[in-house]
Amino acid sequence: MNKLSLLNSLFDDLNYGLAMPSLEAPCYAPAVDVVEHKDSYELVMDLPGKTQDDVELSVKENTLTIASKETVPAEKGKNKENEDESRFLIKERNTSSFCRTFTLPRNADTQQISAQFKNGVLTIKIPSKAELAERKIQISAA
Repeated sequence: MNKLSLLNSLFDDLNYGLAMPSLEAPCYAPAVDVVEHKDSYELVMDLPGKTQDDVELSVKENTLTIASKETVPAEKGKNKENEDESRFLIKERNTSSFCRTFTLPRNADTQQISAQFKNGVLTIKIPSKAELAERKIQISAA
């Protein structure tokens, strides 16, 4: 079993259109690379066209959530008078909302999580705490 419960991600992906297609908008779940280092975990997510202000990170207990609301393309909404004059001929860049959740391992130090957003790439570092060694308990006679 993977320490970051990537099985959760598989089920998250099922909620993004694989189970039942939606007529409203295409579903979007950005891919995440998860790397385990000696003393930390690292999640790397490509988010082209987004900024750090577009992304929200939260952690509750052992669940990390990465979410973003849909961004409005620059071509729309600039001038309502000329809105009918321009339209997309091809629209391949995704601007949809998404929400990904990850169950963190027990040894994840959730108080020390840090994130960096650079060139459209979100990198989240999760330090790991030292595992507590098993301790023998002496039983005394009553």
